[in-house]
Amino acid sequence: MEYTVTKTTESGSSWLTWVSLGVMTYVYVVGELSHFLLGIVSRPMSQELHYGDHACLPNPQVPEQSPECRTLNSSSCGNLLEEDNNTTCVWDYSGLGLDYQVLAGPAFVAVFTTAGVIIGFISDKFNRKVVVTVCCGVLTLATGLTGAAMNYWQLVILRMTTSAGESAFTPACSSMISDMFHESQRALALGIFNWGIYFGYGLSYAVGNFITAANIVDMGWRWSYIVTGMMGVVATLLLFLVVKEPPRASQAEVTQQPPRITSINEFSKVIKADPADIDTEFTKIYNSKNDVSSPTGSRLTEGLLGEESGPKAVVKALLQPAVLVLALAACIRHTAGFSWAYNTQLYFLTYYPNFNIGLWVMCASIVGGSLGVAVGGFVSDRLVKKLGVKARLYLIATPFAAGVLYFPPPGCFFILLGSYVFAEMWFGVLFAVLLELVPKTVQSTSIAVFLFVMNNIGGNVPVIVDPLSHLLTYRGALYVMYPGMYLVKPTCLLAPSPVQSVLIDSGKPSTRP
Repeated sequence: MEYTVTKTTESGSSWLTWVSLGVMTYVYVVGELSHFLLGIVSRPMSQELHYGDHACLPNPQVPEQSPECRTLNSSSCGNLLEEDNNTTCVWDYSGLGLDYQVLAGPAFVAVFTTAGVIIGFISDKFNRKVVVTVCCGVLTLATGLTGAAMNYWQLVILRMTTSAGESAFTPACSSMISDMFHESQRALALGIFNWGIYFGYGLSYAVGNFITAANIVDMGWRWSYIVTGMMGVVATLLLFLVVKEPPRASQAEVTQQPPRITSINEFSKVIKADPADIDTEFTKIYNSKNDVSSPTGSRLTEGLLGEESGPKAVVKALLQPAVLVLALAACIRHTAGFSWAYNTQLYFLTYYPNFNIGLWVMCASIVGGSLGVAVGGFVSDRLVKKLGVKARLYLIATPFAAGVLYFPPPGCFFILLGSYVFAEMWFGVLFAVLLELVPKTVQSTSIAVFLFVMNNIGGNVPVIVDPLSHLLTYRGALYVMYPGMYLVKPTCLLAPSPVQSVLIDSGKPSTRP
């Protein structure tokens, strides 16, 4: 049997392929909106459901929110009075504390990473479009029900269910995109898909701030989750109606041909063999021809898809030195990102209570993050071929991240824009590089395991923001966990080591699609 593959050209992606990419990106938007909405509405949510720390907060009933309140304790909090004798400050739930950090991090990450590995394995074996559609429905239901939660433990359960639904999006959709697009377009397509992170994160500030403030039918923050659930219904329907499951390995066309001798050397081997061994020699010739051409013309020789599958193949792929370095850097980068994302709203409420950050953070995230990912995806296939992965490692966002915490608004948001542009160039190419390093037959599972490690570390380590804030200050803790972690990531990657050279070599042109 001989396998041939129809070669996909750079212009071969149809309009339906790009529409499907748009639908999957929208699904990712809804998932990230649901993911990060908690950090925006945590204060009103905690005040209604009674969880987390107490603090002296500006009285929302007075026109000017005083930043002095954060320096007062429980006994002095009510001593400041307005002209109408209303208290300037009130002692109430702040939305911070260990309960919040656990809800934001471990409660989400524990299920997200575990379910991601399981769903990644399922996606490698079954229809990925069906898997993503079902998971999107689960996320939609859990998000809508969060708007009806009546206590902290209901929030925990629904948060875990939401994470189980979103866990399918990256491994399954990345694998589908890899099969939909030619190698020259793949990084760009993955970059566009990753726009979902920043559109979703940015929209969470608009939805969480403005819909909560609208106080629809006196339900406040609850309508933020209800609206997000409605968006999830649309996402689920679009997945079901528009997206088609792409053939794996870019549509391998299988044709069976009898084994045939095509060289003098092969003929010589057959005629010199004993009569009893002729069949064996034919089999050897047959197997040597049983290979597959990839969509980009490279030759693959192990199985129908050219590679082994199963747990051993996953372990082998993930234990490559280059993948281990990528995992280390991704964990550090994720720790910085989550430390900031989970505390952005509460940081500005603490230090700048009079400034409404809704539109500012939304615009900085969507424009900066999306631009960084898009540019990173667009240039990766070009820069890497000339300079290797090392070319991307010099894009350091540390000074920008530090500036966000140092300068007051609105200036800090222009600095935040720069931080997103530079920091997210790394994230925009991360999965493109990972897909180059792991076999196609275990891509979904490998990505899921990679996410398991990255999110378990990056998503749980930010819990220490709370004890650090007691040891230092809230801002000081964020200095350590946000720009501090950005500084560590390029340091560990650029330090001379045998592993670094492997990573740089992995950025050279690949023979695998």
